Parts: sequence; C-alpha cells; structure tokens
Amino acid sequence: MHFLSSLVSNSRNFRRRWNRAFPLHHFSSFSNPVLVEFLRERGFQKPQAIAIAMRCHNVKSLERPRSVIQLLKSFNFSDTQIQNSIRVHPQIMFYNTEKNLEPKLRFFEEIGFSGSDLCKFLSQNSSVIGVSLVKKLIPTVEILKSVVAPKDEDLTVILSRCSWLLKRNPNLYLIPNISYLKACGIVGSQLASLLIRQPRIFNVSEEKLRGYVSRALELGFSLNSGMLAHALHSLSSLSKTTFDRKFKLFVANGFSKEEISKIIRRCPSLIRCADDKLTVRMEFYMKRMGIEREALVKRPCLLVYNLEKRVIPRLKVLQILREKGLLLEEEENKKKKKKRKKTFEIVEMTEEAFLEKYVVRFGDENAEELSIAYKGHISMNDDADSCCSSHDKL
Repeated sequence: MHFLSSLVSNSRNFRRRWNRAFPLHHFSSFSNPVLVEFLRERGFQKPQAIAIAMRCHNVKSLERPRSVIQLLKSFNFSDTQIQNSIRVHPQIMFYNTEKNLEPKLRFFEEIGFSGSDLCKFLSQNSSVIGVSLVKKLIPTVEILKSVVAPKDEDLTVILSRCSWLLKRNPNLYLIPNISYLKACGIVGSQLASLLIRQPRIFNVSEEKLRGYVSRALELGFSLNSGMLAHALHSLSSLSKTTFDRKFKLFVANGFSKEEISKIIRRCPSLIRCADDKLTVRMEFYMKRMGIEREALVKRPCLLVYNLEKRVIPRLKVLQILREKGLLLEEEENKKKKKKRKKTFEIVEMTEEAFLEKYVVRFGDENAEELSIAYKGHISMNDDADSCCSSHDKL
C-alpha cells in the first residue's frame, strides 16, 4: 500500500515508475497476439494495440475484423477514422457486417449524415453502433424528428453534439421531458430551438427540470411565455452556485434584486457571460460613458456585445461622422434637425445594417476612413475615452 501511495503522490514520475514496475510484456501475455499484430498492421502503436486487444475476449478469428474494415472503407472511412472508431469502441470489429453494421450505417445516412459527415460522426461516436437499431436508434430519432422536422440538418447537429441521446432509453427522460416542456407552453420552434441549443436539458430527471422551471418562475418568467425557453437554456447551463455569484456581481455594481430580475427576463443569455467580461462592460457603460443604471436595465443586451470588436469601433465611426458634420437625421415634421443617434440603437444594429447606414452611405471619399476606423484594431485604452466623450449620455 505504501508503494502504491508513493506512486500516485508523485504524478510526474508515475508513468515511468509504472512501466518499470509492470513492463509492457506483462500485459501482452494477457492479450491475443494475433489480434495485436492485426491492429499494428492497421497503424496502431504496440501499447495501443495491446490495450485494445485486452478489451476483446475470446477472439478466435480475424474474419469479422477484416470484413468490418473492408465495409468501413467502402463508406470512405479514412485509416485514421477507422483507428478512431476502433479505439473508441473496439467491439465494432466483431459486429456482423450484413445484419448489424451496414444497416446502421445506412440508417445514419438516411437521417442526414452522408459522405464525410457520416465518417466523422461515427469515428467520434462509434459506440452508438452498439445500440439496438429497432429498440433505441429508430424510436429516439423519430422522437427527435417530431420536434425538429423537417430540418434534417438540425437533427444531425443535435446528434453530433449529444450522441448519448441515442444510447439512453427514450422513455426514461426524453419523452417525459418533452411532454413536460410542452405543458409549460414550450412548443413548436421554441422546443426545437431548445433541443438544438441545449439538448442536455432533455436528459435530466423530471425533478431537476421542474427545478429549472421553478427558478425561472421565481425570476418573473411565466408559463407559455416565448422567453421561458431562453431562460431554461441559461439556467440549465449554470450551477446554482455560479448563478448566485452572477447575481452578487450585479448587486456589487449597484443593481437591486428587482432590477436584476428584469435584466435576466429581458436578456437571459447575459447570465452565461463570463464574470470578468460583465464587469468590464458594466464599468465601460456606467463609468466611462456615464450611462445610467436604469438605462442598462431597459437594454441589458448591450452587455452581451464585445466592446473591442463591436461597440467601440461603431462609436469611433459615429465620432468621425459627427466631426465631419455628416450625421444628419431625415426631415422630421418638415424641419431638418441635427440629432445625435442614441448609442444603444447604434450598437444593437445588425452588421449589414450598420455598414449600409454609416459606412457605405457616405460615398467612396469617406468609406476608406470609416472602414479603417470600424475594421481596424481598436484599443480600449487609446480610443474608448474619446469615443465616449462624443456621445449622448443616456
């Protein structure tokens, strides 16, 4: 026991000491030398080949491994992808190609995986080949298709991110959770979006799912609200401890509990932002730009946007336009007025809309300077203060 403890306590030397105490040939005596040689011929290093062979018992023939590799090659699996498939799930070498393996490969082709996508998916998730086609794969896929249909690309996105959905009994979590979410008013495109963005929420116990809904209701979200799905996405992405820390971060910046609840209701994704980014953005808007706290409560999504890549470059463009006297509003009540654009509106515009309205619109003679200001690297320390000083404080 003392010897093992000393090995574990010194992690840097553990592997070297382990190999010295238990040489490779000690393990190779427990593996099938024919299978080891077969694997080495397919590109595996000897330690890997031995480790894989030790997981395969009672191997009497290499007929099936050869036919499996031949079948995978016929589907255009590369040598590396075949190696990955075997490494993840060694049992794949011993499946009956006609009755088991090929029908499943065809099944995944039919649901949207084709060509290189099929090879990539199965080489990374080859253990799904061991799942019953009739009892699990088909029923689970039919359930998922009923939510995201007719978009096969959404189905492949879900399965690529969470292949474990195919390995679980759909009656355990998937079906009950879909039913419960529908009862909460999350249906149609909202349910599909939640499944695509946060599929793990469909693999938790009903008690845990009810807990997420309960926390959302405490924050002021309501059943049958279009924002409830967004709330569940964010709440299920954070532990209770992390959520409480985010809450305290807002409190430390002067927001009341009621204001924080309003912020989360209006922009649930905000609580998924990193603490340091939230801190910097709140300081930028409230201290450097002088924007009042109440304004951020009304437009909290501003805190989601990247300062250096989006916010400050746009303010820089607005600063140049104002200095040139180019920023004029359209006629309003038949009178021309000069009016500064509200910062929030500028930041929230789409990329295409912003470029069209504030860069392209002012012609070639100004486009180059404006493009450099917008696309060039903006240093917060160098340019932020000058941009802030030239804009209205909301």
